[in-house]
Amino acid sequence: MPDRYLRYGDQRYIITKEAEQRLNRALDTVYAEGSRGHEWLSLYHGSDAPCRLLIATGVPITIETVPALDD
Repeated sequence: MPDRYLRYGDQRYIITKEAEQRLNRALDTVYAEGSRGHEWLSLYHGSDAPCRLLIATGVPITIETVPALDD
C-alpha cells in the first residue's frame, strides 16, 4: 500500500484517508461563498501527536502518493 502525504507549504505530513476527508471538508468551507477564508484542521485528530494546520486561501496544499517498496 502506498504512503500518502499532505504537502502543506514546504512541510510534508503523513495523511490518512479520514484526515483527507476532513481536509476536503475544510477546503469546501474555506472556499465557500461568504466564508471567513480560513479553517483550522487537526491532522491527527484524537492522537497524542496533535498537529493543527491553518487551511487558508493561497496556501499551497497537495496530496502526494509514494509507492511502497513492495508495490
